[in-house]
Amino acid sequence: MRIAAIVNPVSGFKTARKKWPALLSSLGPGAVRVETFWSEYPGHAELLAASVRRSGYDRVIAVGGDGTLFEVLNGLWWEERGKLPSVGMVPLGTGCDYIRNFEVGRRRVERLRAAMGQSTITVSLGRCRIQNAEGQRERVFAMILGMGLDAEVIRRFRTGRFGRSGWPAYALSALRSFRGLNSYVLSGNINGVFFHTNAIFFGTALGCCFGKRIVVAPPASPVRNQFELVWAEPVGLSGRLLLLFLAYFGAHYRLPWVKTARASRISLDSVSQALIQADGELIGNTPVEIEIIPGAFSFAAKAVRRTSSISILRAG
Repeated sequence: MRIAAIVNPVSGFKTARKKWPALLSSLGPGAVRVETFWSEYPGHAELLAASVRRSGYDRVIAVGGDGTLFEVLNGLWWEERGKLPSVGMVPLGTGCDYIRNFEVGRRRVERLRAAMGQSTITVSLGRCRIQNAEGQRERVFAMILGMGLDAEVIRRFRTGRFGRSGWPAYALSALRSFRGLNSYVLSGNINGVFFHTNAIFFGTALGCCFGKRIVVAPPASPVRNQFELVWAEPVGLSGRLLLLFLAYFGAHYRLPWVKTARASRISLDSVSQALIQADGELIGNTPVEIEIIPGAFSFAAKAVRRTSSISILRAG
């Protein structure tokens, strides 16, 4: 099996550059089976992934965080030449939530072996069409697409003075976003049925976790051929704080202003333009069209992890 690793060297507070060679060499002779490609700037991993697919690799390992995986998947998916390889992930970034959906071991070397191993699971992808500065654009995502609050938190997290310092900085960014928080009047259709709501955020999830271990959609699974939809109606400051706290334990579904549904096709627009993120990357604004791609690719893992044990996995 020909294996390529696409490594984001600035992941994990710029530690991936040192950690990856050391981790690979810990395998001994098996390390020669992996060819490493280093990304050099935002978006470069996507170009590398497209090139790797054209070159006929059987497995591509995304080494970094969820943003690295997002770029790798988009590079592979939109490249039409060559067979689509299976994908693995070695979490060396500050945000590594997708890997929490799977059994891949706890130690880094175990996760590397899982990413290189023969065992794979067929998983779904989401595909979206969004509006950005360049017009309409299509992207795929593996974990969650969200609009409203979560996208605003990411914007603050990326530009805040705390830097990318893990879940405490993410939580602080969320708290800061509560000031002047807007709600969005959303309308469109879900599975062809008219939908209308007023929400502070709306998430379309294939994975249970997001935003530094927040269990945003506990029932969501990458092997289920449906999105788990979750949104929150406008509430006061105390309600928002309670929402954030409970979401770290996946207990926010008990709140009366949190609503859920399942769907495979969603089309939404908002009265005031809402920022959209996919797998932690800001990609554009409403309107948005979203659909499921069942059985889109094979992910290297031993098994799918149960939601009840998600929070104890510390990836990265």
